Amino acid sequence: MTRKLTIAALMLSLMPLTGCGSSDPHEKAIVEMMDCMEEMTDILATVKDKASAEAAKPKLEAIGKRMEASKKHMDELGKPDKAKEEALKKKYEGRMKELMGKMMKESMRVMMNPEFNKLLAEAMSQGQMK
Repeated sequence: MTRKLTIAALMLSLMPLTGCGSSDPHEKAIVEMMDCMEEMTDILATVKDKASAEAAKPKLEAIGKRMEASKKHMDELGKPDKAKEEALKKKYEGRMKELMGKMMKESMRVMMNPEFNKLLAEAMSQGQMK
């Protein structure tokens, strides 16, 4: 759970880099991360019982690995120049906030259930910031 909150903090700090459909490597990296967040949220929303939690586990592990790779790529790229950072933040801040809210809501719902937490806590932290 702590790692999920760390990912959330990372995403908020990367919000200025957000974009889509661009040849800019910063935008491509953050779009990949946002796609992972959206996919993770969709998978978590399907967790309603033990069977669905077990089905979600390998999917969440795979997303965790993709998120780690995206974060590494963003770290390697560094930040864009100040003007581009501000323009991207202004344009995409709303989408990022919406994604973060949905992801955190589903993460908290799942992790507050002791049975789901036991099944999914490792999967949700695997392959992410260590």
